[in-house]
Amino acid sequence: MRRLACLAALIAAPAAAEVACPMEHAVYSDAATGFHLRFRPTEPWESVGMVMAVFDADLADGRRLWGDVASNMGTSRDIGRLYDGCPRPGQDDATDDEVLEGCRVWEGVVYGLDSGLLMEGLPGPDQPAPQSLILADLGRQLRYAVFSSPGEEPWDQLFLTGCGAE
Repeated sequence: MRRLACLAALIAAPAAAEVACPMEHAVYSDAATGFHLRFRPTEPWESVGMVMAVFDADLADGRRLWGDVASNMGTSRDIGRLYDGCPRPGQDDATDDEVLEGCRVWEGVVYGLDSGLLMEGLPGPDQPAPQSLILADLGRQLRYAVFSSPGEEPWDQLFLTGCGAE
């Protein structure tokens, strides 16, 4: 069933993304679970530690997680992280890495897939968002860290379904 939903999303994705959407406003979804990943512009204080993108993840039950994607300056793949149970650090907050590590529910490589299904790194904030993202091991890690039963977790591939700031 999940494969059918992915196939349907792949067919619908080009229609949803005909107009180029800048990465910093892209919305990606997993139709089968109601999981949405919403990118937003990065604030100056969030651009520490090679962070190149920030996002919120909305779960079907109304919970909101937050995360970021950090670059490794070409030495390896872009790494995404998703947090639950601690607030996103603000402009005047001291970041305690141990606290953040305790709230991290996912960490993995992030790939963009263009319309030709070629894998690439995450584009810059003003560049067009890819048709879909692969967040390696997202579903399995969230299944054990966030969800209470199998089947609630999203698939590792999300599709571009919208564009716009909240």
